[in-house]
Amino acid sequence: MYNKDNIDQLTMDFINNRDIVKNVFSFDYSYIYPVAANVFCNAGVAADEAKLRECKKIIKKNAGFASYIKSYAFAVIASKLCVSPDPEAQFRKIMDIYSILKKHFSRSSYIALLSALLAERSSVEAAENIAQRGKKLYNMMKKDHPFLTSSEDSVMACFMALSDKDDNALICDAEECYKLLHKFFFSTNMVQASSHVLAVSDGAPEDKVRKMTGMFNAFKAKGRKFGSNYELPVLAALSAINDEPESVIDTVISIDNFLASQKGYKGVLGIDKKTRLMHSAILTADLYQDPDNAEAAASASTIALIAAQEAAICAAIAASAAAADSSN
Repeated sequence: MYNKDNIDQLTMDFINNRDIVKNVFSFDYSYIYPVAANVFCNAGVAADEAKLRECKKIIKKNAGFASYIKSYAFAVIASKLCVSPDPEAQFRKIMDIYSILKKHFSRSSYIALLSALLAERSSVEAAENIAQRGKKLYNMMKKDHPFLTSSEDSVMACFMALSDKDDNALICDAEECYKLLHKFFFSTNMVQASSHVLAVSDGAPEDKVRKMTGMFNAFKAKGRKFGSNYELPVLAALSAINDEPESVIDTVISIDNFLASQKGYKGVLGIDKKTRLMHSAILTADLYQDPDNAEAAASASTIALIAAQEAAICAAIAASAAAADSSN
């Protein structure tokens, strides 16, 4: 795995992984390539083009023609298979969990993605309980925000279901964070998603929101404006990292400086600065995860970091869907 001593290696691997994903999924939307590339970075392995092509075939061979697994989440799910030691067995597990999730949630690209996420972190047997609790939390979210809550929130609901906090505590924490964040940010959908990330992290809502908004202002003071739309849940997770905010921010900016010089991020046709900064933040989150530490892997801050990684994938799916609608 990566750490703060090999940031340069992480960023170079990220670019190489992105280019390999792009070669294999050449007709996908550009938003998808970086988040799929980070699947490899997060796992601490380099993308293997031949293996990734085989994983693509596994999905195409087994998933039905109209399956949501082969929609916007296709490259990400194939990448998750690629980091597995046994892609075929992992895909069967994903399909088993997908069958469970379909009983509780409407079919969508987000549910296809969620099946792959849970396959990495739970058994098929445990997935039923997670899905049931996630659905209950989703319904509680929808009761509080009937017009804001949609299929993408099912992903966050199931991540909240991994928390040790009880349901009412999670929803009350999220609602309080939502009200406080809404005083600073105007994208209600992303404020809600950010409140879900903060809800699984430790601390009082006032303290968590104060730290998050403080980091937003600190980025701005250093000449980097963190996006307040799709990017916002990632900032929420950065604020959950157990390190000095200044150190986390400096790491993000260091990575952002590197990416600014790379193909796909520079020039008028490159990815915009806010999205680039979000990608830098996702890579920074990779540096703070320790999957070999069982206690750390189950901690609230780690769940928040994982949730933010997946929030970034959900943002890429949403952006791809919007681009598809626009072109049509």
